[in-house]
Amino acid sequence: MERFLRYSLSHNRPIRLMLMTAEGQLRQVKAVVEALCADSVSLYILRPPQRLTVRMEQLLAADYVRGDEGQD
Repeated sequence: MERFLRYSLSHNRPIRLMLMTAEGQLRQVKAVVEALCADSVSLYILRPPQRLTVRMEQLLAADYVRGDEGQD
């Protein structure tokens, strides 16, 4: 999963993430990684536009968005 986070951060491209919210709900988002730390990640979520910082434990899965195969 860290590979997808680093890809988004270095290429400024959105990725698809599954995360657990603070309320305990699953959420799928398309987001661009703005900052990556050892224990947290700062995201810019595309819809609805908002900034969010989540702990790494909250991230459940990551993938390329449709049409992007990470070829860059």
